[in-house]
Amino acid sequence: MKRLGFLSILFTLVLACQKDYNKTKQPYKLIPTETSAIIQVNELNDFVTSIENNDVLSGLYNKELKNASLFLNQLNTTQQVYISFTDSNYLILTENDSTLFVLDSIKNITSTTLVDLNIEKTEINSNIIYHKIIGNTFAGSNDLELLKTLNTDNENTEISNLIETTDKKSVASILFKPEATNYSKLLFSDAINKAGRNFTVLDFDYSEKGLNYNGILTSKDSSANHLDSFKNTVPQKTNSPFIAPYNTSSLVSITYDNFSVFNKNNYHPKDSLVDVSETFLNFTDEIALIDDVLVLHSLDPNLIIESIEDKSISESFRDIDIYEFGQPDFFETNLNPFITFENANFFSVFENFIVFSSASETLKSILTDALNNNTLANSDAFLSISEKLSDEASLFIFKDSEKLSTVLDQTMNGYNANAVQFIREDNYTHINGIIQKFKKRAASNSVAETFTTPLEATLLTAPQAVKNHVSKAHDIVVQDVNNMLYLISSSGTILWKKQLQGRILGPVEQIDMYKNGRLQLAFTTPNQLYILDRNGNDVSPFPLKFNDAITQPLSVFDYDKRKDYRLLVTQGKNLLMYNAKGQSIGGFIYKNNDSQISSQPKHFRIGSKDYIVFGAGENLKILNRQGDSRINVKDKIRFSDNDVYLYQNKFTTTNTLGQLIQVDTKGNLSTKNLNLTDKHKIATTSKTLVSLRENRLIIKSRTIDLDYGDYTEPRIFYLNDKIYVTTTDLQSKKVYLFDSQAKSIPNFPVFGTSAAVLEKLDNDSGLELITQSDDKTLIVYKLH
Repeated sequence: MKRLGFLSILFTLVLACQKDYNKTKQPYKLIPTETSAIIQVNELNDFVTSIENNDVLSGLYNKELKNASLFLNQLNTTQQVYISFTDSNYLILTENDSTLFVLDSIKNITSTTLVDLNIEKTEINSNIIYHKIIGNTFAGSNDLELLKTLNTDNENTEISNLIETTDKKSVASILFKPEATNYSKLLFSDAINKAGRNFTVLDFDYSEKGLNYNGILTSKDSSANHLDSFKNTVPQKTNSPFIAPYNTSSLVSITYDNFSVFNKNNYHPKDSLVDVSETFLNFTDEIALIDDVLVLHSLDPNLIIESIEDKSISESFRDIDIYEFGQPDFFETNLNPFITFENANFFSVFENFIVFSSASETLKSILTDALNNNTLANSDAFLSISEKLSDEASLFIFKDSEKLSTVLDQTMNGYNANAVQFIREDNYTHINGIIQKFKKRAASNSVAETFTTPLEATLLTAPQAVKNHVSKAHDIVVQDVNNMLYLISSSGTILWKKQLQGRILGPVEQIDMYKNGRLQLAFTTPNQLYILDRNGNDVSPFPLKFNDAITQPLSVFDYDKRKDYRLLVTQGKNLLMYNAKGQSIGGFIYKNNDSQISSQPKHFRIGSKDYIVFGAGENLKILNRQGDSRINVKDKIRFSDNDVYLYQNKFTTTNTLGQLIQVDTKGNLSTKNLNLTDKHKIATTSKTLVSLRENRLIIKSRTIDLDYGDYTEPRIFYLNDKIYVTTTDLQSKKVYLFDSQAKSIPNFPVFGTSAAVLEKLDNDSGLELITQSDDKTLIVYKLH
């Protein structure tokens, strides 16, 4: 009897435990096996709000969820809520309590009990939900039959296990199969898990700007999950945004540590298997489709070039060879389903990238943006999401607002920063996605290439801006090695060409010799003094011809600002002065001419006195208007190659020791150690000193350490009440631009191969920077 009584008690305890287990069983374990999508809601109020107010999600959520939201609004809970979808039916599951669904507090509601089934039928605004309590779980559905068949014994363990991996701190998580096509859009590609039976799990966090999501894609059936192509490969850094143009609309990138492994994984019988023993793709770690170009990334692109046998050089663009590719259909099927690219007719190498395109002009556009750092990686939109992206990804997809609208099948204006990453690991793939609204800023601080103008021969002199008295703007003058002079409009049109007899010495000056507002160009070559009108014609009696060589640039003086010009010609030790009519000025005689003149004579006015200043031998000559010595500088100076400037009301230059030499109006000389080498360059305004030695640029005592290179002399420009300083690294072909505080102007350096000029070319707002893109081509950038 005692033993029977003990067994009776034990059986009772087992039944009690079983009943208790049923009461405490997790709600999600009631989800039907054939469910195509499940949403786990962690923050119910935020989630319900997103159904209508989040731009991204409101378009993705299906009709059934929006119908279910009528009832979700009535639930009062802080517990997880699970919503599953099968065909056109939904099921709501959550932990039950006495305040969860209080009918008395709901308006426009009718409710009846289906007694035989122990199911409540509730109608809110003509929408019906059937609901019941199963153990400790509230279950509600728009489908009575679905609710009737719920059984705690029919748990889908795969779904349960995946739900347990979700982030309970996120607003919501979603599990879906490929047939849930609305949610599959978040993967940005139809090729992901297409026709498979694997679940994708994503945790959602969203704000007014958009949506962040991350999770995993499981892998059980490799034939149905193309991401298994990355099996046994290691994700590499996604480098393609650094070559993609800043306005890229779509980018798809695949990376791997071993192409042959990826290639074998990606092989399908109907495709052609690339011969991995020979293909140049063996030397790559990334392949990307960027709009209408295909890009390879390699740690050693030279190996790729050597491995491509069927190629020939088509042309050169900015010292970069453009090749014609003999296998234009090479990429048509080899990289399916991730990338397909037809007509790979041309390719070029830039740094560690090999870029293929159907047309050479497309290549040139890509190279231009890359040379100027106008790339996707440097764009404001991409930078706004880069911190939320992993450096490495097996598959990376980027879309701008236009392409995102196509993917989501809804208008997504303003969403300019959107990306999804897939990172393969073992038998699953990590997913990291962001869809973010980014308002494109006005074109402030942007730099864009305005035009290029090719010339007939190599340029001999750096471009220079000259005033256009007709348009009140500026044109460009430049000379080539054939001594052909060009005048180029502010839009890049060659207005005229003129054959000269020699190289122009120094800058081209402008005068108004008729005092009528019409400007002429004035300059010297080694044996002639030219004055040209607006149309490039000689102005009589010019050109003046000289038997002895002219050794310094033409100096033009307008002492009293009355347009009574004086044209000063330097010939070795001698100075000759002319008026604008080409007549010699007898009142000017330079007598103390015992030494070669080593710098261009310049005119300065201090107070009411005029000073003509230049270096001759080891003496600083300071003359008056008549050519007599105005100030006698007794100290000897070993002049550097720099000009003489008026700085701090002192005549300023440097010596071969790199010291700053200054002479005041009384002839007193002072030196200052600037820590410059013998090979240095300076430029000044009346208050600003700029110096350059090796890679160290100093602007008003502020130091900038540039990359080591071969730099042109610094140039100072005063425009729009602001000082700018420019120098060009001829080695790396970069033009730098700084303000007076030694701060780099945004989006600089830009590509350039010569000293640059900054000027307001046209009548639009903004400045233009003029330089060369190669030895025969002028290039102009617009600063907004």
